[in-house]
Amino acid sequence: MNEDKELYDELVKLRQHIKDTSTSERTPAVCTDEVLSEIANLVPVKLSDFESIPGVGKAFIENYGEQFLRVINRHERNTQGSGIRKVTINKSVSTTLKELEKKLVNINKRNHLLYMPKLQSKYAVDLFSGNYDARDILLGTGKKIEVANLKDEQKFKKITSLLRSTNRLLREKGQNNLFIAYPFVKGTLPGENFDVRCPLALFPVIEERSPTSIKLSLDRSRDALYNTTLILAYQKTNGLNTPLPPEEIEDTSRETFLESIKTFYKNSDLEIQSEESENEMHAFTDYTAESFPKFSPGDLFLENSIVIGNFPICSSSIQKDFQKIAEDGNINTLLNDLLSTDDEASARNETPICESALHYINELNSSQEKVLNDLNTTDELVVEGPPGTGKSQTITSLISQAALGGKTVLMVSEKKTALDVVYSRLGELSKYALIIDDVNNKNLFYSQMQKIVNIPEVKTNAPTTDSSEEKFSIEIDTQISHLEKIAKTLYTKDDFGIEPYKLYLKCPRKDFSKTEQLQREKTLNETVNPLILSMDYDTLVKCQEIFSNEENVNRTNTFTQFDKTFPWLSKMNSTLTDFDTQHLESQWQNLVMKIEEHNKKNFFARLFESGKIKKEIREFAKPYFTETNKEIVNLLMKKPSDFTEGQKHYTEYVSLKPHYDSLSEKEKLFFASMQNSRHLCNNSLLEAAKEIVFFSLYKHLMDFEATHRDSLLQIENFPETIRTISNDIQKKTKLTREHLEQVLYGNLSMLTQSKRKNDILRAIDSKRKMSVNKFISKFDFELFKAIKIWLLTPEVVSEIIPLQIGVFDLLIFDEASQLYVEKGLPSILRAKKVVVAGDQKQLRPSSLGTGRITIDEDSLDEDEEISAALEEESLLDLAKYKYKDTLLNFHYRSRYEELIAFSNYAFYNGKLYVSPNITTPDTPPIEMHKMEKAVWENRQNKAEAEYIVSLLKNIFATRQNRETIGIITFNTNQRDLIDDLIDKECLQDEEFDKLIREETVRTKDGEDIGLFVKNIENVQGDERDIIIFSIGYAKNESGKFIQNFGWLNQSGGENRLNVAISRAKQKVHVVVSFDPSTLNVDNTKNPGPAILKKYLEYADAVSSKNTDKAKQILLSFTDNEEKSEKENAESEQLYMDSISNALKEEGIEFDRNVGIGGYTIDFAIKKDRKYVLGLECDSRLYKNAASPRDRDYHRQKYLENRGWKLHRIWASSWWKNPDAEIQKITDIFDAL
Repeated sequence: MNEDKELYDELVKLRQHIKDTSTSERTPAVCTDEVLSEIANLVPVKLSDFESIPGVGKAFIENYGEQFLRVINRHERNTQGSGIRKVTINKSVSTTLKELEKKLVNINKRNHLLYMPKLQSKYAVDLFSGNYDARDILLGTGKKIEVANLKDEQKFKKITSLLRSTNRLLREKGQNNLFIAYPFVKGTLPGENFDVRCPLALFPVIEERSPTSIKLSLDRSRDALYNTTLILAYQKTNGLNTPLPPEEIEDTSRETFLESIKTFYKNSDLEIQSEESENEMHAFTDYTAESFPKFSPGDLFLENSIVIGNFPICSSSIQKDFQKIAEDGNINTLLNDLLSTDDEASARNETPICESALHYINELNSSQEKVLNDLNTTDELVVEGPPGTGKSQTITSLISQAALGGKTVLMVSEKKTALDVVYSRLGELSKYALIIDDVNNKNLFYSQMQKIVNIPEVKTNAPTTDSSEEKFSIEIDTQISHLEKIAKTLYTKDDFGIEPYKLYLKCPRKDFSKTEQLQREKTLNETVNPLILSMDYDTLVKCQEIFSNEENVNRTNTFTQFDKTFPWLSKMNSTLTDFDTQHLESQWQNLVMKIEEHNKKNFFARLFESGKIKKEIREFAKPYFTETNKEIVNLLMKKPSDFTEGQKHYTEYVSLKPHYDSLSEKEKLFFASMQNSRHLCNNSLLEAAKEIVFFSLYKHLMDFEATHRDSLLQIENFPETIRTISNDIQKKTKLTREHLEQVLYGNLSMLTQSKRKNDILRAIDSKRKMSVNKFISKFDFELFKAIKIWLLTPEVVSEIIPLQIGVFDLLIFDEASQLYVEKGLPSILRAKKVVVAGDQKQLRPSSLGTGRITIDEDSLDEDEEISAALEEESLLDLAKYKYKDTLLNFHYRSRYEELIAFSNYAFYNGKLYVSPNITTPDTPPIEMHKMEKAVWENRQNKAEAEYIVSLLKNIFATRQNRETIGIITFNTNQRDLIDDLIDKECLQDEEFDKLIREETVRTKDGEDIGLFVKNIENVQGDERDIIIFSIGYAKNESGKFIQNFGWLNQSGGENRLNVAISRAKQKVHVVVSFDPSTLNVDNTKNPGPAILKKYLEYADAVSSKNTDKAKQILLSFTDNEEKSEKENAESEQLYMDSISNALKEEGIEFDRNVGIGGYTIDFAIKKDRKYVLGLECDSRLYKNAASPRDRDYHRQKYLENRGWKLHRIWASSWWKNPDAEIQKITDIFDAL
């Protein structure tokens, strides 16, 4: 039993309190300890939850249930994270919620469930016909009826277009909105002048379409529904707020159906009259705004019209949630943080990754690990996932980690593809998950429930605790610490002030077995001042820089020679003018004669007259020397010729003195050592400077090696360290998956061992199944305890999940860039933690067909601050502003780097890690197909469409591995034309027709991988092996090219292009009808057209194998153009060149710096035209600030998984023995 001990103790105290305060003669038993333990374990939140707890009866619920709930709720508030805490809605948030509610589908005439004055074929088609009665499909036993064929081509095309639209919506969002609407009502709602003309009942149908006919039959897996939106409109327009009646239709017998319809609406105060014979059908009458009949309020009349259409039935569920939130007046902190007008969230410190904190069922990269790690320290997180960066796998890992901890997880996305992909990524564990994208698809829901309650017992050798995973976590952390030690020792600046590995790049190796080298080293030890060895690296380098300049060296040398030969020059006055020096020379000549005469005299005469001559000398020296001490006087008296010679150099000496004085003492010391050592360097001071630097660096290198032998030995074990980490991660992954399955299976006991087990099983097996909403509402206590993984759309969340704070421990949004803010809020209220995943560089939400309105800023008070929630378009935009964010940056989707390189550079500034190609494909990854005589007419390009159908047939005929295919167009007109031409070809080619049918419905592990034809608005989240891209634009019939690119001209239009060009895994075919160079994009307001032009030029360069031009286009997007560190460029280049030369000597074929993505291979070795080995130099790898875990393990693992075999060359190993390192490489190469 895993009950909360604190809660259990509080419940024991409550039980005792009840006993102590009882006025009954007999002390009440209340409940047993076992029951208390169950209550503490299961934590009921409402009275009905007690019904599921063994040992709890009606008497307990009636007498003590409320008291127990109060204690439980208080305990939960005090102990849960911030996400579950209630916050009272303040004025600002209240205003924001009201404005956001207005943006939802409104009660207005844009809603087809309220007002259909006329039929628009893209939404609905009339089924009235003299050849059949469409009611036969719906009522009674139901029949399959052919409703259209090629005899009535116009009707056939209209229904075909409608079916394509609903099928696209089904594939993209999981919403099956295909219904036959019958009957209709027209009139005016009571109380308000609100005209309505809409269906009263909606019947789900199944289509059966061939190239020649369309048949419809009743879809018995979904309920027929009343149009409760009509009742909601009546309530809203009249200020009423009563619960809506159940929308499922029970009575579909032909005889009583219309009466039951009228009775249903009458019970909601909508009385519908019959204006005509109820059995007589008629065609749907089209009205204009002017011709629509005038009615008095409350006049509602039945219309016997029947249409097939696209009717979104969940559109009001989110709006109902907004109303309930406003009524309650409380939200959780997650929602408050998002909606408040406070400043954006403050930056959080990065938390180091600890392996024991990570639980995963798939191997992760470093950016994915960071997401899991971040969520351990915050309740609110944004995950930015550029195309193909493993976002779904990251979400799967988040789900797994939470579920392993007993948490209940909700994933939400409007995109069915996103839900399906995550469901597929769960693999075998998906059987424990519930995926619901269509709340009316009861068959799918109950089939999942049937499988869940019949999951066989899990038999595994895995432990029931995470002790074994912890063992591997400790081992992984230990191995990572070895990598950290290498990085810290070799690649972090030491006390000398340089990363020690650079010493290996800068120092020539010395061979002391040679007598000459040994003697040279001994001499340097004597001539180089020991203080130089105590200089730090920067000081040493500065000295070398100063004395690498020949002029500086000459000036310094000349000055020091003067200073050495004529030391008294430093005592002379430095301000003497030319006149002064001339005068000095003249005076000196006179004085010299006296000195020489004096010096010729005998000893006694000199002794007697010395005072006089010295006085004369002193008087002479006073104007020219800064001091006239005994030393100066004796110098002039005893060595007058030295002064005569020295004073000739006075002017030069004085001019050189400022330069010398500007040198630091260390620089002067360095130069002195240069002079002492120049004899070792052919008397060259410049070479002596280099020699001293090398000498110093070598001494430091030897000291480093002596001090860090253990770390250097660890380098030899590097391959084994990486293997150990990899093996441990694989073992931990397997154990975690097994452990997780045990946990998930154990949770199911809440269903299979519940007191209400029989009721649950009966509801699942019943032929007449209750609605999904009703089932979940009835058994929610068991369901949320038993099923820990829920994958839903926002509408389904609002439709079936109780609106309670903290129903889910973790909420994960996917494709949040396409989700309007208001659609995500009710889900956030139901959560304790939230992750918002998406990509700001991809599609924004589309309001097409939703009736969404924007904020009226004039309606706000002048001093009222506008919340960011009203200004930002998508949930991702808002969350990124409010929550901490992290980036996924390892790209997996594209087999060839050319397929993602443009997106990487144009939209992500080259930040994505992309593996270089391991092989070169027979044909370029991107191929351009240029149409010569295409015409742009009615926003269509028939030549391109016909070519694409032909290309599609050719791909079918030549593909090797049933590659999946997607066709993307710039607009819906071109999309529809391609669809039409495919249908036309299907009529003429039975084999092609068969292939199209098979390809369209292809799935893999529940994931849609079928052929699609979509416009650019609807492809986010999709990926296919082969993408065919129809650009469409061409010259018109007049021969003019109109540069009107529609959405591409708009702000953010370039994001659509980013989505389209990043869908392919193996190949892109670009079909274009103009020369990209002819586009004039200089004056466009937004960047979209310019980026399109560059992409087409890039695609053309790749197609024509012009790699230099392709790379030039990519680098035009960034100013980070392969810039080297100036300081280390020369030494590193020598290192790289020495490797290159050694490989050439061995006859090994290779390319250097392979790759245009975030990762490049220093030396890619070829065999049989294929890269078989990648050599990586540590000097390149350690330049960035990546962690050892990222750089040493994840980088290598990523590249290996992409086909590369890697070998690392260490500068220290190459420096010591390059021959041995080359031998290692040749041994690996020969074994391949």
